[in-house]
Amino acid sequence: MYKKSKNSVVYQFGDFTLCPASERLYLGSQIIKLEPQLYSLLWLFVQHPTVIVSRDTIEREVWMRRLVTDESIRAALKKLRDCLGDDARAPRYLKTIPRQGYKWLSPVTITERDILDDKDSDKTSRPSNVKRVTIGVFVLFAVGFTALTLLENGSKHANPSQTGVTVTQMTALTGSEVNADFHQPTNKLAFLFRETKSSPQQLYIKRFNDNSVTRLSWDNANYSDSHWSADGSRLAFTRLLDGRYGFHISSFSDNGDVEQVETLLSSEFDGKFIIGWLHNDAGLLLAEKLSDSKVHGIFAYNFEQETMVKLTSPNVSGRGDYNAALSEDGKWLALLREEVAKEATLIVINLETGDVAGKSVLPFVPSRLVWHENAYVVMTSFFGDHARFSLVSNSLTKAVALPENTLDVFATCGARCYVMRQHNGNFLDLQEMPLAALVTDSSSKNIAPLLQSGRLLKRAGAQDFPQYFSKSQGVFFVTLKGREQRFQVMTSERATVDVARLDAKYTINALALSPDERHFVGISDGRIFHGSAQNGSQKAISGKVDKTPPLVKFLTTSLTRYENPFWAQDSQHLYVTEITDNIPRVVKLNTSSLESMPVVDNMLAFKLSDEDASKAYGVTPTLDLVSLQQHDGVWLTQRNWGRVPSASPNRWLVSKGDIYYTKHAMPEAFLCKKSQAHDMVESEDTCWSIGDNRFRLQFDLDSQQQNLVLVESLGAQSDIIKLQW
Repeated sequence: MYKKSKNSVVYQFGDFTLCPASERLYLGSQIIKLEPQLYSLLWLFVQHPTVIVSRDTIEREVWMRRLVTDESIRAALKKLRDCLGDDARAPRYLKTIPRQGYKWLSPVTITERDILDDKDSDKTSRPSNVKRVTIGVFVLFAVGFTALTLLENGSKHANPSQTGVTVTQMTALTGSEVNADFHQPTNKLAFLFRETKSSPQQLYIKRFNDNSVTRLSWDNANYSDSHWSADGSRLAFTRLLDGRYGFHISSFSDNGDVEQVETLLSSEFDGKFIIGWLHNDAGLLLAEKLSDSKVHGIFAYNFEQETMVKLTSPNVSGRGDYNAALSEDGKWLALLREEVAKEATLIVINLETGDVAGKSVLPFVPSRLVWHENAYVVMTSFFGDHARFSLVSNSLTKAVALPENTLDVFATCGARCYVMRQHNGNFLDLQEMPLAALVTDSSSKNIAPLLQSGRLLKRAGAQDFPQYFSKSQGVFFVTLKGREQRFQVMTSERATVDVARLDAKYTINALALSPDERHFVGISDGRIFHGSAQNGSQKAISGKVDKTPPLVKFLTTSLTRYENPFWAQDSQHLYVTEITDNIPRVVKLNTSSLESMPVVDNMLAFKLSDEDASKAYGVTPTLDLVSLQQHDGVWLTQRNWGRVPSASPNRWLVSKGDIYYTKHAMPEAFLCKKSQAHDMVESEDTCWSIGDNRFRLQFDLDSQQQNLVLVESLGAQSDIIKLQW
């Protein structure tokens, strides 16, 4: 077994700290209890990140060559994943490599402490006096674990300083600049601008030689994906009008005037978007619009031959190649590939030989990538994650820390210069309004003015899934704070407190507050997580707020997929849909023991009636909402109320005998009601507009059916900036 280090160093990865001196694992200040065998297994992986560790190596180093079965090793790995909150299907830390072994994914940082005292302590604080040396993906592994070598980072630009970062505004219009492409030789910027959240995206150009700004488009279409040709004389872009995309190329004269607009009419552009130009401006590079039902590839369209060629056809279980960038010299193609769900890999291909010149599993899922000086690939995410890959060292290199609210590297502008976007941090907001404000026909001449006292619930920065507390006027919701999702309680007195947190990498698909208002559960990619909302209101009022709320706990693994949780009245059981071989069935799940029993087959969602436990509501696989009646222990369909757009518990509810749901009819969103007072199934639903460009449709009604809380989409102020270090 490996000898444990006794010097004053700790190993940090994600939110965890591993202390070899005390053989303890910490999550923040909380000790995570590990059996000695699990500690040895974790120690083995942390010492050798990004290296495929074989079963034989695990047996030799952890079990000291004692006879051990494959089942025992798999069981130990599962326990270790559970301790780390890791998901085998979408791993953040430990990935199974079929027929080879296991690989540690997360970057590991060695931290030297001035003082190390973990003896008999239940808590530890992170040191303020530290020296950090990132090893993560820079470690080479020699056969038999006999030698480790730190790779050099390439040229002097591979290690940008963490200090001395300057931000210069390139645009400053009153609205939102959402996309850009900078052509450095001619010093001009093409960018997309939206005045308000309901305005279409229009195409603009700024020339920095004279600081002139020109608006190119003047219609009601939405423009996107603008890219300069290598010589800067042409601009390729996409135009969306009446649900149809058009692909166009604009040519410019020497003085900057538009000379010609060419439309590319090939049907082969359907379902794709422009990501750049081919070498020598011979054509366009395109990617496919993302869909969960297919594996995606990268395409090249040649102008002269008028042909579309598929450049990549990955054989993966994930969504494949979702973005790419061609180096300026045309030699290298960098691909972002999703090999498994929620995991991204960078692959660099030498186009002259067809060989893979570089490959790296990434610590986050980037949305954009650009080449930097033909030697580095720069990648960023919506949450401000940033990584640089060096073609020289064939590894990720140290990247500059991005300022707050900066994202989306669009282009580079020199040796230590990025063109990016910076926003004000607000995208979604919670909005409360009287239900009567929607349902009252204000166009009638015979009604009195609608005057109703009510709160102005404008919660800037709040994110999603709002729910009322039935016993008070408090609201429970989710807010994005940096790279964490915070579960928050806001009281009627406006006091707000964080009660739990979840890494932003996890997508929340549903959220449900228990009837006793002490707990909540949610769904993330088929897994159920659980958190406590108890005393949230009391903490907020008293001011006794935890600076770092606890992480939610995942109750289930990725081995079984669950969807659409509804609480039973005892606040201990869930009615949740279990998906097996794409066949749904509702089970009653005990949140403590995780024991389950079948309830009804072939149903996407199931909710007991609040008035009568022998009655329920369900959503079928065809999204028909039905009433159910229990006869001799069997649930039978009593009435079909027609279709709803979603089975999510945050998209439909039953209140005072009426069924409410939300839907999109682009560009508008609507709140609709199915009234059970109507006897005819064919009776039309009553719908009220809740506004344009409402991207989230989660909602709730209070227990008195007086107020409605929605997620409002904000027109975030943003600008294009130049980041230099």
